[in-house]
Amino acid sequence: MREFTGLSTFQFLTYFRRAIVYTFLSIYLRSLGLSTTEVTLMATVGMIANAGTQSLLWGRALDKYRRPTEFVALGEFLAGAGHIFMVFGYQYFLGIGNTIVVGYIIIFSLGGIEVFWSMSNVGWSALISELTEFDERKKIMGQLSIVGGFGGIGGAYLGGFLFDNGAGFADGSIFFIAAMVMIFSSFIVYFAIRMKDGLAVENIGVPEPVEMPSLSVLPAKLRKAYLLFITALVFLNFGRNSISIISSLFLADSTAFGATGGQIALFSNIGSIASMVSGLLVGSVVADSDDDKVLLFGSFLSITAIAWLIVTPTFLLSIASSFLIGASHVIIQSSSYSIVAHMAPAEFRGRLFAYYNATFFLSWGIAATLITGPIADILIGTGFTNADAYRGSFIAAILLILVGIGVLLKSFRFTRQNLVFNSRNHVDV
Repeated sequence: MREFTGLSTFQFLTYFRRAIVYTFLSIYLRSLGLSTTEVTLMATVGMIANAGTQSLLWGRALDKYRRPTEFVALGEFLAGAGHIFMVFGYQYFLGIGNTIVVGYIIIFSLGGIEVFWSMSNVGWSALISELTEFDERKKIMGQLSIVGGFGGIGGAYLGGFLFDNGAGFADGSIFFIAAMVMIFSSFIVYFAIRMKDGLAVENIGVPEPVEMPSLSVLPAKLRKAYLLFITALVFLNFGRNSISIISSLFLADSTAFGATGGQIALFSNIGSIASMVSGLLVGSVVADSDDDKVLLFGSFLSITAIAWLIVTPTFLLSIASSFLIGASHVIIQSSSYSIVAHMAPAEFRGRLFAYYNATFFLSWGIAATLITGPIADILIGTGFTNADAYRGSFIAAILLILVGIGVLLKSFRFTRQNLVFNSRNHVDV
């Protein structure tokens, strides 16, 4: 109960601080004079830093020291402190009216902060895996999604109240609240969950490094199965998440619906409610369902969500898209996590989860910066309205998801034909 309380509290606070900042940050950056593609850099720079350090630094360190609790706590604490310094840095340039510099300070500061945040991310993935058995992971992930949904609703509501056409970012209040939440989260995890050799116990002293086997010792068929699955996730996540930043710009644009801060908060909160509902279903009704089928369902659900956003005639009806997006996110995350945890041997979890997390974190920015953002800017430059240009980006996102589904089907076939699982549903190595 102590462990689950710690995980739940951390999940609530994580979704809260994400929603309070990122629901409105893209709109604020656009108001500073940045183009659509420049705005997407807020995710691209940060997520490259996050995924890169997870894969090259923190994943390896976690496999060596096996201390996921400390990784989560320290990463959250340093990220929170970084937000405070960032505000002091950009407020100087805001005072002298150099708004473009303000935008880039925020973008690159958040990128630097992600170096430490990524420490928390990889630690979190390993922590869940260590604390749960295969047959309960999907249920736990679903339950945590419900808790996170409440956090997202609270964060978006407070962010909408503080945003006030950019005032909440200008005075730093939004970032300051997020920083305090991160620092508080670090203490919650550190004192609620103490890990050693996969068990929750009191753990004092300097950790002894363990021998870290090279990834080359993994069986060739397991490496190929994992690579195919990760490639599929790249296309799936890049497609569906490439519109995350742009969808807020789309809703707020006067050529679309001219949504207010409160309406955008509502759009975000409907997605959070969907996450909660989906988390309940994943944790109960579909807990014992085949992960492959659940993941495919979530992928097609994301296509439906984006397609509806393209054709919806009013803001009120667009809320249905938010619900489907929120539901698909939980379904895809829970089922894909279960598949990777099912596939990854214990001594390789840090690195394999780092690569898995990279498909999610990089998807929020790179595809938007390289594909959907430039498509929108090109269409705007050729005379399309902003709204129609954003719709063109949504079509490109759907095409990426379809490619991902094709690779995913190939991945499932290869895994069924070539991998053998033991009695605990782990790959025999």
